[in-house]
Formats: sequence, structure tokens, C-alpha cells
Amino acid sequence: MLKLRIGQLHQDIIMQPRESIAQALLRKDYKVPMACGGNGTCGKCKVEIDGAWVNSCKLYPKPEEDIIISAFGWGEGREELTQIAGVEKINITEGRAREAKGQTRKTFLAVDIGTTTIAAALVEKETGAVLATAGCGNSQRIFGQDVLSRIKASVAGTGEKLKTLIRQDILNLSEEIQKKQKDIVIEHIYIAGNTTMEHLYMGDSCEGLGKAPFTPVSLAERKDSLSNIPVTLLPGISAFVGADIAAGMLACGMDEEERPSLLLDLGTNGEMVLALGDKMIATSAPAGPALEGGNISCGVASVTGAISKVRVIGERTIIGTIGNTPATGICGTGVLELVAGLYENHIIDASGQMKEKYREEGFPLARMKDGKQITFTQQDIREVQLAKAAIHSGIELLLEHAGISMGEIKKVYLAGGFGVYLDVHIAAGIGLLPAELEKCTKAVGNTSLQGCIAYGSSEENRSRTEEMIKKCESINLAEQADFEERYVANMNFPE
Repeated sequence: MLKLRIGQLHQDIIMQPRESIAQALLRKDYKVPMACGGNGTCGKCKVEIDGAWVNSCKLYPKPEEDIIISAFGWGEGREELTQIAGVEKINITEGRAREAKGQTRKTFLAVDIGTTTIAAALVEKETGAVLATAGCGNSQRIFGQDVLSRIKASVAGTGEKLKTLIRQDILNLSEEIQKKQKDIVIEHIYIAGNTTMEHLYMGDSCEGLGKAPFTPVSLAERKDSLSNIPVTLLPGISAFVGADIAAGMLACGMDEEERPSLLLDLGTNGEMVLALGDKMIATSAPAGPALEGGNISCGVASVTGAISKVRVIGERTIIGTIGNTPATGICGTGVLELVAGLYENHIIDASGQMKEKYREEGFPLARMKDGKQITFTQQDIREVQLAKAAIHSGIELLLEHAGISMGEIKKVYLAGGFGVYLDVHIAAGIGLLPAELEKCTKAVGNTSLQGCIAYGSSEENRSRTEEMIKKCESINLAEQADFEERYVANMNFPE
């Protein structure tokens, strides 16, 4: 039996005959890098077993074996193994599932509504075990990639359509998850999202979110129903810092931190919270969707076929895709690794300017199955610069507002769907993160979904969340005197 434990939660995966550990993980949408195609030569897919590192693509456990995976080797440092949803805790067993035969298991569904993607987890009420997860793109993207576009669309009269789209996405994920399970009943749905996403789900007017003084209809916990299942929407902090961040604060235990800590959620909005013991300060940086593959010419979400790993050697590239399948585009982690590689190899300069020969057609990265060229353009570079400038400037101004220095931060929680696979050294190297924070930064995955699970699991966690919200001050970066000047200064890559 192959078991992976993170905390107290776990999920079962049934291994197929003659299947390697890497193949089992890939089948369940884990992003196992195998640049060599599973030949055991690149060493990218290593996992830690009993203190030793082995290639998971060459590990074929016997039915009677008891194997515990404690960490995997891709990325920077000894990261915990997590799936795209960021909360996977799994057991992999040969030929048997952990089913409560003859019993109906009571469960709830935790849902993270992101601007770009939606993630859901089925949780057993009695044990808190994550039984299954699923994810999909947010169908509202047809009305724009970012929050502002959705607000404008809603105010223009498409609010009911936006509401229908997001509710159908959640229902589809619920149906997908239930097909994988037997004898379960979903008794409740808990939803965490940014303030705009929760407004769109409820069908609220977004007019107050689109102009000063930026007044939401509600930030409180709210009740609803979906397909006759009771729904609870988690409470938020402000028009710019929503329930997804409140859930992240709970997931990271920021109310228990004695020394200054920082939560960074690197999604479309770039929300961040600084915890200072007796108080918290939150803000949101207008990063845009580039960090999630949006507004990138050949960008895609973190789905099978997305280029998630890139190494630039001279003017050539070596790529790795999710699922080790033919490339379909490039996702957020691939974008950052590519930009870092282009800068390191002098294909772009500190200002972001590409070599002249790539300015018209872009830098060739890979070919799709149909032969179409995947390229990275000068405009794509600019989108990354806009995102990194917003995040970096937001961190600087948040700390200045609190009156503390970078050196006083003892822990940085790097959240977001792609944060688990982000190389922190690369993030600091291109200026997405201040260099001073590199050594104390830890990728923690989708804390919105993790916190949503915790919120639905106990009354104590719901009370903790409300208390953190009460002592959280929210600041608007646009109102800070030197934000624009700082933003422009942080556009360049570090010398």
C-alpha cells in the first residue's frame, strides 16, 4: 500500500496492474515532471521513501508492499505532495478502495471560486477526510479574464448569465465528484471566493464594486441553496480582499503567529495579508491574469498538456507538460520559468525588451500536436512585468504602512493554485518577490480551498475566521501616495 499523509486527511487511489507510482499520480492529475518520458534518466520525478529518493516512474510496488511517500523532489526544496487543488492527501492501494460498504457517508463539498479556475473537494463530515477533488475553468471567462471585466459585464446587464454560469460550473464539479464515489450524500456546500465572485454567484449588483468608495452588497457569511443543497458563502474582508483570503488566513493559522508573517495569494488579484499578532493588514494588488496563463498569447490554465516546466539553454528550450502529453499552451509556472530563462540567457534585457529577431514573431517554445507553433511574445513579457510590478509594490507598501522592514518578516505563505510548483528562487530572481523574502517563503498551495474545508469542518474554525476578519484592516493601494511611482520602478527585472 502506498500512502501519502499531510495532516490528518487522505484520499484513496486504486492502482492499475503494471502501473508505476508516477503513472498513478499522473492519472489523478498530479503534475509529475518527466522530461525523459518516463525512462528514469532525468531524475525529475523523484519521491522520498523511508529517507531515500527514488524515481517514481520506475517504482512498481507489489500488492503486499507498504510504501510511504513523505515528499517529492520537483520544485525548490522538500515540498509536500499536493494536487492541482492544493489539498490532496492520498492513499494509493492495490486492488481495493476505502469504501464504507453498505453505508451512506455524510459529506460536504468545499468550493474555491477563483477568477480563472474553480476547485472543489468532497469531504467526509465524520473524519474530515478529503474523498475526491475536481477542478475546471471558470466559465465566466467569456465575459473577461479579470475581476474588473466581470464587474463591467454584470453592470451592463449580464449579471443573471454570470450567475447561471458559475452555479452550473459548481454543479458540474459536484456531479463529476459523485460519479467517482459510492454511497455518499452531500449535505452542505461551502464556498470561498473573492468578493466579486461571491457577488456574481449570488446575483448581487456589482455596481458598488466598480467605483469609489467600493461598497459591496455584503461581506458577511451568507446562506443559499443549490440544487436543494444548503450553501454557505464564507465571509469576506473588503471589496478587494474576499472570503478566499479569509479562508487562507484560517488555513495558515495566521491568528496563531507570534511573529510577523505574510500571506500572498498569487492569483489574478494578488491579495496579501500581513499578520502582526494583535492585528492584521490586508490589500489587493492588480496583478492581472498572467500568473495563471491569462492574457498570454498561447496561455492556458493548469490543465493536461500545459507547459509547466521550461529550461532555456542558449536560445533553445527544454519543456515539461502536465500529464507528460503534447503541449497545448503554457500555464503560470511555465510562464515564470520561461521569463527567468529568457532573462538569464540575455534574450530579454532588464527593461523586458526582447532581442530584435524575436520582437515580431515571438520566441518559439514548442509545437502542438497539429504542428502549430507555441510562441512567447513581447506583449507576453509586458504582461508578466505588469503582474510582478503590482505584487512587488504591494508587498513594499503593505510593510511600509505597518511600519516594519522586510527583515522583520519571519514567514511568508505563498498561496495560489500554481504556488505549489513555483520555484521561489525564480520568483525572487525576476522580482516577483523581494529578494529579502526568498529564504522565508514556503509554497502552501490552494489555501482558499484548504480553509474552506476547515471552515466547514467545525464551529470553532468558523468563529476563528470571524475573529480574524474583525481585527483585519484593509488598505487600497491605489490610494497610497507613491503607488504609481513604485509600480513603474518595479517593472524592470533586477540587475
